[in-house]
Amino acid sequence: MRILHLADTHIGYSAYRRVNSSSGLNQREVDVYDALEQFVDYAINTHPDLILHAGDLFDSVRPTNRAISHVLDLLLKLSKEEIPFVVISGNHETPRLRETGSVFRLFEHIEGVYPVYAGEYEQIRFDDLGVLVHAIPHTQERIKLELEKVEINRDFKYNILMLHAGVSGVSLFKQGVFNEEIIEYDELGGEFDYIALGHYHKAVHVGGDAYYSGSTERLSFTEAGEPKGFLELDLGGDGVVRFKKLDIREMLDLEPVVYRGSLTAGEVMSKIKERILGCNPVDKVIRLKVEKIPFAVYNTIEFDEIKRLTSDAVHFEIKWDVVRDDGGTYSSNVSFKSIKSEFERYMANYDLKDEELKATLRDMGLGYLGGVSDCE
Repeated sequence: MRILHLADTHIGYSAYRRVNSSSGLNQREVDVYDALEQFVDYAINTHPDLILHAGDLFDSVRPTNRAISHVLDLLLKLSKEEIPFVVISGNHETPRLRETGSVFRLFEHIEGVYPVYAGEYEQIRFDDLGVLVHAIPHTQERIKLELEKVEINRDFKYNILMLHAGVSGVSLFKQGVFNEEIIEYDELGGEFDYIALGHYHKAVHVGGDAYYSGSTERLSFTEAGEPKGFLELDLGGDGVVRFKKLDIREMLDLEPVVYRGSLTAGEVMSKIKERILGCNPVDKVIRLKVEKIPFAVYNTIEFDEIKRLTSDAVHFEIKWDVVRDDGGTYSSNVSFKSIKSEFERYMANYDLKDEELKATLRDMGLGYLGGVSDCE
């Protein structure tokens, strides 16, 4: 039985100022759409028995109508091909208050699509396949209680567990973001035929039959250079879990330029140019760090020349580590992260004891910002 496992598609994500010339949309938003389209094309061409999406289908609780429409079109294609699609909600798209409602309700009436989003453990039976899917969406800190409800049913040939959470064991697999849930590896149990995990953005074998598929696009510079895609396996066949790479935009975190000795501004610029020209910035997302540069040298850098050399990049930023005259340092970026990312980081660090109120304010803020273009 062939299964495709994906997660963290983050539909609706956008960043930076570059606009796609054909559609007029934010280029990174288009990139995220394209990654999911590639997956759906592969599924239609190879016709698996089952698709498992392990959460964060959308990037926010209130995705735009455009993002929703894009997903609906792709799900209808899969439905037409009679490919079952199980999807659990992740931390990005799960509202703190149930009264807020979930965008996943729109999918309930699509034949062959099985959304799980109520914050509780659910079973999805595929009697014709001999498969029982044990699905646990993001639960707002009740994940361990929901895991205790899971019982293996050997009337089915295959028992599959789906979770959207970080896992702590020999290694710690987490994103370090607001509202994430963490479980111990031992709490997963060892009797499942496969465990499809979402939330951690790198494809990795956690242990036993537990796997993260990773995200389908690179969403931060911590993911620069990582391959992105999904997993394919054949239960009852060779049992090998294979990573299938998607063709996505390059993201590069270049080797830092470190100021040493008494370099002049011209010599520093030569090193910066060397890094830029060496990576061919056209159509790429790039970051360069310049470390320990004296304030006096920083003030004479040819910023216009850097802008000219990187004008064909989708995004280019330099993170400057500047040494002040008094010996102190400060960091300066030539660009900012997206408004939504900055707001989410601000709320994560905001000192408010009422966690429920804090989460509500965060969801409201992200909802209002959903219609605002991200900018540098």
